[in-house]
Amino acid sequence: MKKRLRKKLHLGEFQELGFTLNIKFNAENTNEALDAFVDNLLDEVIDPAALDFGGGGDRFDFAGFVVLAARGSVTEEHRAITTAWLEKREDVTSFEVGELVDAWHP
Repeated sequence: MKKRLRKKLHLGEFQELGFTLNIKFNAENTNEALDAFVDNLLDEVIDPAALDFGGGGDRFDFAGFVVLAARGSVTEEHRAITTAWLEKREDVTSFEVGELVDAWHP
């Protein structure tokens, strides 16, 4: 396969990786608290690390996918930053930061 096509299809040296994020909240969580949580996640983790996040949920479960905002792949360091931030949150009962996976071809 030619380099131009590999680049267009995000294959080979142009592969981009991301990771899933699954979060469960306390039963007392409210919609307002969920909004505040998302704002904090974006302000304290996603934006400073130049990441993008897509996903959503309700006041009990929240899920999404994290990728690099520019071309390229997230790293294990990005996963570690996200994990450390979630471990400090008292409103989170459990979470899973997924392994690095192909962001374009599941």
